[in-house]
Amino acid sequence: MSKLTYLKLAIAGSVLLSCVVNAEIPIASAQSKKCNAESVSISRSGEVATEIIFINQRNQPVEVYWLDYSGNRKFYSSIQPKKRLTQSTYVTHPWVVTDTQKNCLGVYYPDGQRRIVELN
Repeated sequence: MSKLTYLKLAIAGSVLLSCVVNAEIPIASAQSKKCNAESVSISRSGEVATEIIFINQRNQPVEVYWLDYSGNRKFYSSIQPKKRLTQSTYVTHPWVVTDTQKNCLGVYYPDGQRRIVELN
């Protein structure tokens, strides 16, 4: 997972006057994730609530599945092209995104803070 970070610098001559780093919400890309993790992923306790936001940047719909306590896919939603889904979840609950033929595009694990997943 990568973090989108902005760095603001003000330089006068060769002297650094100020530096402000703003860490943004982590963003993940479906193309960078492997689906091998699905076969070993299961949900665990549902104690720490969070959100995961899926943004479908693709030209086709995608499907979102929660991996239950046995590691089985449970369908939650379809996301149309250029649309998004904000899903309440728990930090120990993995999610799988597939194409409409059920082919895995990525496995995602929520963080303790809201997480954004861009599906390219």
